[in-house]
Amino acid sequence: MKHFFYKGNQNIITQEQDFDKIRETIKKDLSKILDTRNLSFLIGSGCSLGVNGIPTMKQLADNLFEPKDDIHPDLKDKVFETEHIEILEKFKINYKNEPFRTNLETFLGTLYSFRFYLEKLQEAKESAFDQDLEDLNKIIKRTKEYILYECLNEKNKGEDGDIVETYQQFYRKLSLRDSNLQKPNVFTTNYDLFSERAMDNLGISYTNGFSGFVERFFNPSIFNYALAEQMDISSLKWSIIDSFIYLFKIHGSVNWVEKESNNKLFSIQEIQDVNFDRLKTEANYMIYPSPLKQNASLGSPYADLFREFQKRITQKQSTLVTMGFSFGDEHINNIIYQALTIPSFRLVIFSDMGYYVGGKYEPARKNIEKLKNLNDPRIWIIGSDTEVDNDTDRNVIIEDGHKGLHFFDTIANDLFPDYTQDKIEEANKNLIELLRTKGEGND
Repeated sequence: MKHFFYKGNQNIITQEQDFDKIRETIKKDLSKILDTRNLSFLIGSGCSLGVNGIPTMKQLADNLFEPKDDIHPDLKDKVFETEHIEILEKFKINYKNEPFRTNLETFLGTLYSFRFYLEKLQEAKESAFDQDLEDLNKIIKRTKEYILYECLNEKNKGEDGDIVETYQQFYRKLSLRDSNLQKPNVFTTNYDLFSERAMDNLGISYTNGFSGFVERFFNPSIFNYALAEQMDISSLKWSIIDSFIYLFKIHGSVNWVEKESNNKLFSIQEIQDVNFDRLKTEANYMIYPSPLKQNASLGSPYADLFREFQKRITQKQSTLVTMGFSFGDEHINNIIYQALTIPSFRLVIFSDMGYYVGGKYEPARKNIEKLKNLNDPRIWIIGSDTEVDNDTDRNVIIEDGHKGLHFFDTIANDLFPDYTQDKIEEANKNLIELLRTKGEGND
């Protein structure tokens, strides 16, 4: 692997440096920038990867469209079969080509648009599209159930402890940063529940836009609240608790469903009993990005969540750290580009940039490359590029005794500042000072 730490377009580390020295250089710089008053993170699908993690959108598409012979037994009745392929061919939807081949969100959005088109034709001309709509709904249902099952990660439950532990390490360190600073914001495009599981395991308090206890419904005003403790019973002095996170799932979640309620403004409910058999029976168990708003409630969460994303990263003295995000979503990119027009904004990107195939460099992250070419010192890009022998092995990670700098476990365990240790050292320092003062008083 070839490591890099770009500030602007200048790589400040060399390949001759050993991994420990590189790690300490990055950790030292990160410890300064992560003390920014307004700190936000953007977690992409790359953070939930792993042997027993959630596949990428490309991997999901590969298994759905052309399932392999050795596919997991639990997935055999959830992937496309002959009848589904025939329906797609009838509608002349070439699922083997871009933009569908590597992005199921685009594929599903197209299906929704096509269904809307057929429904309007049927209403206007009173033509019979019943069979077409039935076939189209069959494809939509199979696609959604497949994505749901994979993002629930039920086939790996009990075996995904390493991924959960990495998330826990990240949130454990993040929750203990300076209490005088604003509480951190974590935005994620992931549908999975790794963040929630990690924070629940650690006992970290967080808000995700839902309020209530027995029944939790979406309420964006909750993002304006914080959890505080009373400092003095005899007075009205309050302090926001140290361990508190704002979590924004900007592409929805596996446990969000549509449920009408007479006394709720928003009909999106968060389900606590999370399992595939339960969720697959819900009318809308996941909120997928699509060109059309299915109804007001499905349109509302996106509008509110993205408004919060834009508002929070465009505050003065803001830093956004992206991890596992390849800058492939233009609607997210545009908000980040707007933030870059603010002089005090900083952007830290953890990502690979490409591959060395037979010694020749092959760029793979065009949008990140564009950001590097801006030569803006406010933009830091940290990661490692893989060296492979030939193009057929480009997705194979060649181990060389080093870990990729952009790997989520490397970030959480090796590069992220250990605020816990800082607090212990500060406490020890205060204790020593207290003992020294007392000793002088006795003299």
